Amino acid sequence: MDTTEFTKETLRGLAGVFVIVETVKPDAEADGLNVAQMQQFVEKNLSDAGVPLLSHDEWRSTPGRPWLYISVNTIKFLTGYFYSVDIQLKQEVSLSRASSISTSAATWELGSIGMSLISDLPDRIRQTVEIYLQRFINDYKDMHTEATISH
Repeated sequence: MDTTEFTKETLRGLAGVFVIVETVKPDAEADGLNVAQMQQFVEKNLSDAGVPLLSHDEWRSTPGRPWLYISVNTIKFLTGYFYSVDIQLKQEVSLSRASSISTSAATWELGSIGMSLISDLPDRIRQTVEIYLQRFINDYKDMHTEATISH
């Protein structure tokens, strides 16, 4: 799924996000892919761009419980990795046919697959996350700037 006006629209009125970076496989971690550093990188970029970060307690009490989920999957082969990177904004949604039924669903997402040499994996993943994160930030700002102007 690529972002469209519809998926961007799901960011309108978003109070902020809780960030979760999924753990990576031990071999990728041993080859330099550090989840804690990625979490800090994502949070700093969001914060610097003016996207509010929610603590776990704030997240639990925020309508829709929005969270930005970053997932990196890897498969190591002889001299490198196959990898996938996904960034999703997940939030609580209700079924239109039965509004009493709700679940968490991705309402905005970007993802890709690629290959990398072992030594290039951390930089390649960081660059991909940075590009996708900037798209999220831009879409977030678009939806919040428009809301400010129209109200």
